[in-house]
Amino acid sequence: MTIADALQSLNTYPIADNYVEKVCIERELTCTEEYTKSIGDSQSFELASADMYFYLSNHPSIVEQEAGINNALAIKENMLEIALTIYGKYGDPKATARSYGFRGESFN
Repeated sequence: MTIADALQSLNTYPIADNYVEKVCIERELTCTEEYTKSIGDSQSFELASADMYFYLSNHPSIVEQEAGINNALAIKENMLEIALTIYGKYGDPKATARSYGFRGESFN
């Protein structure tokens, strides 16, 4: 299994290969390198995993005819929380990537 395969295995949601490659490049990982436990425990891989969870937390469900991939809102919120926890662990600037809104009468 390669590093790219390990990242894509985090969820069954289809993730474009070029996005996985982009994450690997940004986190200084080689997509085609063999995945090992030491790589899995590395800061770079954990941050790449956080990037994948963040990506997954923002994608809609896919439904075509009678088949679909449905990540419920609770699952998406959990993925976001996992991503933010990992970002916070390493002091990554993405740790503060939360949604903001207004409270009160004007909040939709």
